[in-house]
Amino acid sequence: MIQGRCPTCSKGYTINALADLPSFPFCTDRCRLIDLGRWIDGVHAIPGRPADDSSESDQDESQSPSDNVPDESN
Repeated sequence: MIQGRCPTCSKGYTINALADLPSFPFCTDRCRLIDLGRWIDGVHAIPGRPADDSSESDQDESQSPSDNVPDESN
């Protein structure tokens, strides 16, 4: 038996198998779609470094790996 709470609406549920609740871990498809919308809108996010600006990444791609190697001929 599996007991849990919907992460969207906090409604409790008890099921015998995962097949009994196709929208697991959500209680309904509605709650599943509400959660998806929150990810799309940016309400939910995984913490991490901010993304680089596209202008900086374009410059990095134009350089070859040998451009970043220090010159040891001195």
